This record gives sequence, structure tokens and C-alpha cells, in this order.
Amino acid sequence: MRHAHTLAELALTLALVALVAAIAVPSLVGVTERWTMRAAAADIVNALVFARESALARGTTATFVVDAAAGEVRVTSGSDTITRRAVGALHGVRLAASGDSVRFAPDGLATGVSNTTLLIVRGHRVDSVVVSRLGRIRWSGQ
Repeated sequence: MRHAHTLAELALTLALVALVAAIAVPSLVGVTERWTMRAAAADIVNALVFARESALARGTTATFVVDAAAGEVRVTSGSDTITRRAVGALHGVRLAASGDSVRFAPDGLATGVSNTTLLIVRGHRVDSVVVSRLGRIRWSGQ
């Protein structure tokens, strides 16, 4: 009756565990990165929808503001900041935008823009959120 393992058996077991880890870890990193990008995009889309809904509910102009340098988005109405979200710090992403703000009129239409594109960047992945001049919000993940 044998109770111990040989050095060769232990080395083979460790080699198999290392091989499985080498295969599994990169795919797990990719999945985690996709989840992070989706969460960042959801924060931005939710803030845009909130700005539009605030304009409709209050009957006044609401503005979605992007501070790409700080990695932050916020919604304002008049001089009041309604909500603020530090997307960059929360999700480890960088933001870039074709315009620094989107203004929603009391009827829910985006005013003063043709289209605004916000880029969410993390590593080699880039997702975008586009707001049309009619206030339509689209997210396109890659």
C-alpha cells in the first residue's frame, strides 16, 4: 500500500495545472474587459437617458457634459448638477468625445449638435456611444 506521491507525479500534475491556467487566464481577462466596457457604456447611456428624461420631466433644458480629462460625465439643469459619474475611475477606462456636451430641449430633442460620439477606451478595446441630433442614443460595442 502506497501513501506518498513521487516527485515525477507531482511535477506532472503541476505541469498540467500550469497548462490549463495558461489557456484559461487570457480568455478570462478578455471576458472581464468586455464586462468592464459594457458597464462603462451602460453608465454613459444611463446618464444620457437621464438627461433627456430630466428635460422632458422638468420642461427645461438639461445638459449631458463630458469631462474627458477627468473621465467624468454629469447631467446639469440650469446651474444645478443633477448627477455625476466618474466613469474613468470606476471602470478603468479613458473617455474621448467629439463634443463636450449634449443639450436636450424640453421636448427631448438634442439641440445644437449634428451627432456626438463618445469613445470608451480600455487597452486595445474601443466602444462608442453615439447621440443623434434627434436625441437617439446608440451603443456599439466591438
